[in-house]
Amino acid sequence: MDVVVTPTGSTGTEWRLQDRLGRPLGQIRMTPWGNAFTILPERGSRLDGVPVLHPTLDAALSAIEQRLGGTCELVGGSEH
Repeated sequence: MDVVVTPTGSTGTEWRLQDRLGRPLGQIRMTPWGNAFTILPERGSRLDGVPVLHPTLDAALSAIEQRLGGTCELVGGSEH
């Protein structure tokens, strides 16, 4: 399953996760201390059970790709 990753808000610390049909899968958030990223799966989504804490945004996206067997497309922003 492919995932579309879209920044939310203006601070560059949160991203919305959706499948290509627009169904919500969860969020990625930068931790308050700013040196890690957490995946917050939507309850009941196929992301349930994915490892939560990752050192980089790229690592979080890779974990999602491995879990779902597809790709993550980051749209409308740049990676941290």
